[in-house]
Amino acid sequence: MESINAGMVRGAGWNVLFRALDRSIGFISTIVLARLLVPADFGLVALASSLSALLALMGELGLDLALIRHPHAERRHFDTVWTFNVLFGLSIALALALLAYPTAHLYDDPRLAPVMFGLAIARAISSFDNVGVIWMRKDMAFDQEFRLALARRVATTFFATLPLAFVLQDYRALVGGTIAGSVIGLALSYRMHPYRPRPSLSAMRELFGFSQWLQLTNIVGFLSGRAADFLIAKAAGPSALGTYTLAKEIASLPTAELAMPIHRGVFPGYAKLSGDAARLKSAYLKVASVLALLILPAGIGLGLVAQPAVHVFLGGKWAEVVPLLQILSVNSVLAISLSSTAYVYLALGTPRSSALLSAMHAGVSLSSMLWLVPAWGATGAACALLAGSLATLPVNFFLMSRSVALTLGDLAAITWRPLAATLAMAGAVATVRHYWAAPDTFGANLVNLMTAAGAGAAVYSVAILVLWRLAARPPGAESFVIDRLQGLIAAARARTKA
Repeated sequence: MESINAGMVRGAGWNVLFRALDRSIGFISTIVLARLLVPADFGLVALASSLSALLALMGELGLDLALIRHPHAERRHFDTVWTFNVLFGLSIALALALLAYPTAHLYDDPRLAPVMFGLAIARAISSFDNVGVIWMRKDMAFDQEFRLALARRVATTFFATLPLAFVLQDYRALVGGTIAGSVIGLALSYRMHPYRPRPSLSAMRELFGFSQWLQLTNIVGFLSGRAADFLIAKAAGPSALGTYTLAKEIASLPTAELAMPIHRGVFPGYAKLSGDAARLKSAYLKVASVLALLILPAGIGLGLVAQPAVHVFLGGKWAEVVPLLQILSVNSVLAISLSSTAYVYLALGTPRSSALLSAMHAGVSLSSMLWLVPAWGATGAACALLAGSLATLPVNFFLMSRSVALTLGDLAAITWRPLAATLAMAGAVATVRHYWAAPDTFGANLVNLMTAAGAGAAVYSVAILVLWRLAARPPGAESFVIDRLQGLIAAARARTKA
């Protein structure tokens, strides 16, 4: 048990470190691209990417998760996954190329055709990626996966996308960066792992038995998360879609982008604990407590400072992002509940629970979009996503209570302190906002952002520590974070003395 917990902590740590660096690079890239490009450029690529993702749904079987969960995965299993990825990836590339001109005609924008041709090339290249990198995750060798992913991100951003943006200053830079990223990723996957796949489909039936529910989950997840792209593009045009796409990306930075690497790191540990519901529940609550401690203030705080943050980092031409960001940042906090429990269901071998939740979210959000998007555009789509997330919360709790005997008391024990401290933070930010300078210049917005963010972070930190001490310092997320910080400080002091 101790070795599994240590592996989960180590895996989550490596993944969080990578995601922090990755999103820092991505944030810098987004700021630069937002200054060089216009919303319509982002919208064109987002629409083509959504169509690519729609076509890819039939092949999104979650075979990588099936390999990780399989207790005796062999070469034939890995070769089967690689062969399937190649065949399906080439099929998607061909379909994108054939649909390029009809799609451009449907949306009355000839620029869509070359964008789709570019994405088809990128898809074809990435389909040959080395499947051996999945072995890194299965063996919890997250440091190796960290180096691979970070090298790809740095090379793609600084040697392809940003240089192309400065030269071309339109949507072609985004497409060129996508193609370059596929080439770089392919080369690095074979450079950093010795596995050499061979064509084979001998284990397809065995893997598909687990993956069919994951495929259904991916389909309904797409409907709830990406269907809005087509509605917005048709009803309000590519510029509105570009605004919505950028708002979604920024809203996910402090929440989903933090939760995802933690989930990737702990899932192999969940899989090893799947035979003991009590220990799996304990592991889940530890992870959920850390997520609550970090994500609640980050997500809510982003919504509170959305106005000055958008003007400082993106500029005045992106002002329409502000109301979207305020709605989507709240939605991203709620959506963590769904994504966190999904990995528990996968570990237990019951992905149908995730499929049910995703289907419910898709049903609520899509039906709301059909009514709200024609009237409110991108804002309507954001409100529809929030409605879907609110609707799935009680159903998700019911399924978790049946799976691992989760109770309301368990949730209250790990969330009441972060919730109370977040409310204190919101009060502090509201007080600061009362004295904000008129947000009509870059300097005024920068001062407003720094004062609000600083006050909010300080109040939250003090509040969470006070509440933790008043509760007699119970073991949980606070003690975990403090122990890790003390360990890092001690290690730094030791290196300094050495």
